[in-house]
Amino acid sequence: MQAHRNAHKKKSALLANWDPTYPGEKINFYRDFIQRHAPYSISWFQSARHGHRDDNLHREATGAGILFDGNAMADKLVAPLEDGSISIWDASATSEQRGSMVARTPIGLLPERGADLDQDTRLTQSQAIMTETGAVECVSIDSRLKKGYFAVRNVLNEVDLETLRVVSRTPYPFPITALSEAHHSTPLTVGTNWTVHLHDTRKPPSVPPAARTELIGGTASFSRLETGDFGGHVSLSQPGALSILHLPTTREWDGNGDIWVAGRFTSMLNFDRRFFPRLRGTVHSGARLSCLTAVPHPFVSHELRLGRPYSSPSLLREAKSIAGHTLIAAGEYKGKGSIELYGLSADPTRSINSSDNRTTRNNHACYQNRQTASSSKLLAVAPHGTRLVFSDGDGVMKWVERDGSTPVRDFNINHEPHNSTPPILSQRSEAGWGDIVQKIMPTVSTSLQREAVDVPLGEDNIIIWTGDGKLGMVGFGRSPAFDADALEGVAEEQEAAEMRTKEREYGAEMRKALEQQARELRWLRGYGL
Repeated sequence: MQAHRNAHKKKSALLANWDPTYPGEKINFYRDFIQRHAPYSISWFQSARHGHRDDNLHREATGAGILFDGNAMADKLVAPLEDGSISIWDASATSEQRGSMVARTPIGLLPERGADLDQDTRLTQSQAIMTETGAVECVSIDSRLKKGYFAVRNVLNEVDLETLRVVSRTPYPFPITALSEAHHSTPLTVGTNWTVHLHDTRKPPSVPPAARTELIGGTASFSRLETGDFGGHVSLSQPGALSILHLPTTREWDGNGDIWVAGRFTSMLNFDRRFFPRLRGTVHSGARLSCLTAVPHPFVSHELRLGRPYSSPSLLREAKSIAGHTLIAAGEYKGKGSIELYGLSADPTRSINSSDNRTTRNNHACYQNRQTASSSKLLAVAPHGTRLVFSDGDGVMKWVERDGSTPVRDFNINHEPHNSTPPILSQRSEAGWGDIVQKIMPTVSTSLQREAVDVPLGEDNIIIWTGDGKLGMVGFGRSPAFDADALEGVAEEQEAAEMRTKEREYGAEMRKALEQQARELRWLRGYGL
C-alpha cells in the first residue's frame, strides 16, 4: 500500500516537473525541442581583413555588442577591432545578407591614432592600446539612441552608430574593466580596476584636455569634473570589477534600480542607484566571478524540482508563482568552474536580501552557492529560452535547466562540424590549440523575454565572441544561420566588380585627358607653334 501511494506521488511530481515554464511565460515547445535535440551549427561572421584573402591579414575583435531593432530582436553586431576601428555586421534574421560586414570605420578611431601617422605606425600603436587591458565587458550598446560605448584603457568612447563618429571621450582614473548595459535615461555604470562610477549619458561632451585646470594642493574637488562622475564614485578595497548587472525594473524613469558588481573579489556588491555611491549590502560568494546575468523569474532549486520525487506539486507551483528574479553568477572556485544562483524577491522572507548580513540563515531563501559546473573556469553565462547556457575554459558550451544543475546538452566549439570551421581555427586545432568562448549574447533582448512575447521559429540563436577574436552565431536545425563561405565569395565578387569599375573610370578619365591634350596641340599648331 505504501509503495502504491509513493508511486502515485511520484507520478504527480513528475507531471508537475515536466513543464519548465513559469506562470505567464509563453514558450514555443516545438522550438524548445529543436534547441534541445536538433543538430547545432556555428556560422562565423565575415572576417574583418585587410588586403587579399590569401594573406590572412585578419583583424581580431576586442569586444562585441548587439544593436536590437524595435521588436527587441538582433539587428546589427557591433565590435571594435584590434586596429582601433569599429565594424558592423548584419545580424538580422530577416536579412539575406546576415553575417556580412555592412560598415567599418577607419583604423585608429578609438585610440585616436589619426592620419598624421603612417599606416604601419597606426596599426602597431592601435593594436598595443586596444589589447592592453583585455576587458571582456568593454562594449555596451544603447539600441534606443543607437549609440555605442567602447572602453579603451581608461577612456570611455561614446560613438554614434549611425554616423560612426566619436561623440565624446571621458577619461577615468584607472583602466576600465567592465561596463553595464546601456539604456536610455539610465546612467551607465563603469567599473575600473579600483573604482565604480556612474556615467550620465545625457551630459554634454567632456572638456578638451588642453582646457582643463588643475587645483594646486589637491584635486579632490575636481575629481568629478575630470572623470565625468554622476553621483560620486565607489573605491574598491580589492581590484578587479569584471561584470556589472543592472537588475531589470519597470521603473527606470525614476532612477530606481539595483546595481550588482562582481569580479576578482569574493563578494558581490549591491547598490541602489538612488543612493549611489552608498553600498546597500554584499552577498558573500567565495568564488571569483567573471559574469553576471539575471532571469525575470524566481529561482526554484533542484531539490524542489526533482530531488524530492514524493514532494507535493503544490510546493512547486507556489515557488514558481512568487514574483522576483534569479541572479546568476559564473566564475571559478578552487580551480573549478562555479555557477551560482540567488533568488531575489520583494518578500524579504524568500529573497537573498543583500542588506541583511544574516541572509545565509534565511531558511526560506532559495539560492545555490558555489556549485561545480565544469572542470575549468566558467567565462560567460546567459539565459537561452527555458535554459541557461555557459562556457568554460576548455571551449565547451553547456546548456542546463534553470536550476543550474540538470544537464540538457553540450558541445565543444573546437569539435564543430568541418564545413563551418574557419581556416585559422582549424589550423590551431590541428596544432593542439583550442579556442574558448569569452562572451555569450542571445539574439533576443531580455526586455522581450520579460514581456512574455513568443519568438519566431529559428530566430532565438546565440552570438559568441571567442578568445581568438572571432564572432559566430550558434543555431539549431538542419540548415545553418548563414553561409560564411558564400559571404566571402560575394565579398570577393563585389571587390572585383568595384576594381573593374574603378579601372573603367580611370580609363575614361585618362582618355578625356589625352583627348584634351590633343585638342590643345591642334590649337597651338594653328598659331604656328
